[in-house]
Amino acid sequence: MMGQPAKSHEVTCPHCNAVVEQKPGAGRVKRYCTPEAGRSYRQRMRALGFDV
Repeated sequence: MMGQPAKSHEVTCPHCNAVVEQKPGAGRVKRYCTPEAGRSYRQRMRALGFDV
């Protein structure tokens, strides 16, 4: 899907697989549905030995 901004694509939270709503316009793509989901995902991946 070249030529389209990353924010126009559907993003799912890697922690809970929920669809993450994006605000239109410039800025960083949201990856997690909540900050707690991001912390939980990173903690779980570190426990499995990944460098996150």
